[in-house]
Amino acid sequence: MNEQQRQLIEPINAWQDAMLKHTLQACNINSGSYNREGIADVITYFDQLFADICDQQQRITLPPLQSINNQGDVLEQHTAEVALYHIRPEAPIQILCTGHTDTVFPKESAFQTCWQEGDRLRGPGVADMKGGLVVLYHALKAIHQSPFAEQLGFTILLSPDEEIGSPRSAEHLVHWAKKCDIGMVYEPSLEDGTLAGARKGSGNFDVVVQGKATHAGRDFFGGRNAIVAAANISQQLAALSNKETGITVNIGRIDGGGPVNVVPDNAVIRFNVRIEQPEQQQPILEAIQAVIQNTAAQNAVTAELHGRFGRPPKPMDAKHQALFEQLKHCGELMGIPIGWRSTGGCCEGNNLAAAGLPTIDTLGVRGGAIHSEDEFMCIDSFVERAQLSALLMSRMPDFLKPKA
Repeated sequence: MNEQQRQLIEPINAWQDAMLKHTLQACNINSGSYNREGIADVITYFDQLFADICDQQQRITLPPLQSINNQGDVLEQHTAEVALYHIRPEAPIQILCTGHTDTVFPKESAFQTCWQEGDRLRGPGVADMKGGLVVLYHALKAIHQSPFAEQLGFTILLSPDEEIGSPRSAEHLVHWAKKCDIGMVYEPSLEDGTLAGARKGSGNFDVVVQGKATHAGRDFFGGRNAIVAAANISQQLAALSNKETGITVNIGRIDGGGPVNVVPDNAVIRFNVRIEQPEQQQPILEAIQAVIQNTAAQNAVTAELHGRFGRPPKPMDAKHQALFEQLKHCGELMGIPIGWRSTGGCCEGNNLAAAGLPTIDTLGVRGGAIHSEDEFMCIDSFVERAQLSALLMSRMPDFLKPKA
């Protein structure tokens, strides 16, 4: 490590207590994906945190989010805003850093507060991913105080809907991805520091099934049971999963029905699809539509598909491999082994990569048990991960320099 690099990361050693404090304060604000007011409060918190290093701050209003209720009606729900911060927008190299302000824990969740257990911080969003946003701020702060600053500009995009697939922020992710040179995403790494490499693509869907309600005793055979039809459709959709191709169809929930003496006339199937390659998307969509149409006809009901693929696959191609090698070299400078592996999970990095931006994700804190009440992060990873990011940022001018 040269002297400039040492001077870049040295101040971060003294910032762990500040990072812990900021994470605690942010995570003690509930910001479940549908808690618009809570997300707004979290954005305000990060507005204040990032203010001292930003040239511009703005918020972007998103259109209402459409959802399907348990009766199959299409509803509109207002969403929280995107927070957008710009640092040196005229610099020759532009880096897009993304993260999200929402969590999977709703306002009504019992998992609301944070506490420390030894070297672990426990609580909602400590790893996924408010701790990562705190790491990002401190990495940028180190760059801001260094000689590397004049070459590097940053756009920081904080989305409010990542945990539900970024249905409204996705277009903004793509817009800024096309304007930048490198993407950096602050989802958590695994507890041992392993990062995500290739990622599957993902889509969330609903099928609204409409049958005919009748009295289950007086006119059972005159009815058309939507629950039974939904079960048949679900079984056939699940059968589209294929271990060899990596395609999975997960039936997450079936809503509908009512009193047991009434043939139910409505049901809603909610499911998720994962694919490994972009070319798998259209064939699996066609197969899903065929299952729905054929099974609906066999059961004499109607069935309508809602939803879409919100996360394209993120393959580990040559440009992503080269970027990971840069991070691995930064780890070697720090004496930290850096590894990565493919995952079925997905994040905003999928959207950035699909827009053509070389992207590295899981740059946030080390942690685990995300999306559960056992969620934790490793406190000693605050300094480590902020230093790792700062070093990677500092190497981007050489990395992006045209080869002779």
